[in-house]
Amino acid sequence: MTRAEMILKVVMAPHEPSVVFVDNYIKLLADGNPETFQKILDMKGLKRSEQSSMLELFRQRLPTPPSGADSGPSLSFSAPTPEQESSRIRRLEKLIKKRL
Repeated sequence: MTRAEMILKVVMAPHEPSVVFVDNYIKLLADGNPETFQKILDMKGLKRSEQSSMLELFRQRLPTPPSGADSGPSLSFSAPTPEQESSRIRRLEKLIKKRL
């Protein structure tokens, strides 16, 4: 449940200034996946032109892995399927509606 709360905090936060928004996302969610960041920007309703500049800033702000780190994937689990993702989104929407 804490991940959903962090997602809500990021989605509800103002996206200006961009640097602060990106840093807040990295701090709260600790997710270096650009696809996940893109989904957050979609949830915020940002235009594609705004999203592209934010994604570029996101890629620049990501912490670099240690030089001795393995170049392989760092996550050991697979990405969620579209069905799982839509189910998560529906649950999140229901949670938001209940709290409003």
